[in-house]
Amino acid sequence: MYYLSDREKQRLVEAIRAVYAIPFVDDIEDYIWEAIFTYFKDIPSVDPLVSTRSKKLFDVVDKKSKIGWSIKAAQISQNSITLPCEFEVVIQRADIFAKAEQLGFGALSTQSPTEQLGAALLKHWYTEKVQQDAEIQEIKEKRIAILLKSKDRKNYVYFEENLTEYKEEDLKWYWTAKNKRGLQAKRIKDDVLVFRWYPNQKQFFERFIFPKDAYKFCIEPQRLAAADVVEILLAKLEGRL
Repeated sequence: MYYLSDREKQRLVEAIRAVYAIPFVDDIEDYIWEAIFTYFKDIPSVDPLVSTRSKKLFDVVDKKSKIGWSIKAAQISQNSITLPCEFEVVIQRADIFAKAEQLGFGALSTQSPTEQLGAALLKHWYTEKVQQDAEIQEIKEKRIAILLKSKDRKNYVYFEENLTEYKEEDLKWYWTAKNKRGLQAKRIKDDVLVFRWYPNQKQFFERFIFPKDAYKFCIEPQRLAAADVVEILLAKLEGRL
């Protein structure tokens, strides 16, 4: 796991407070989280007003260090976050049945051996996405960064680590029930659940463990009046500030 510097922690908290102060912003997700991330990491951002954002896996790339981050902002259903905790995020839409031949498996269905389905999912994710995008984006170090938010937007956890690239021999795949609506993978070495895949929706989830020493912080979201925000920003744009 990677730890933020004191300066990065301060900039992260301040940026979140500032974003929530703007009444035209409803939540921290997608590009807003990307913009906050590049701000507190002090990395040049891609402005969608003047440039096209990449649809590749790594949302943020530091061209100097060649580090790439796949960043996620996720919300839990409670108002408090207790560490350590676990949380699943969607990492890909993986239609391995339709792409079976492309992946080199001939034909696949729910009747196929679970280990074969798992191998196809790993190839679809790592070979067809992670490794390919890392090469295109010229990334040497692949990371994942997640901002976990409480329901009331007062409590947060920031988590960052290297993107783990599992091999077939690392995992054991099995159906969660006889109806075969969900396929799961656990690490063989410690029996920890790491992947979940649903054939109907094709959604591929990865489960992350937020350790006890992950960066946890609290804020009190405060909104400014819309008229005040407009006046302040226009004054700045027009050189009156």
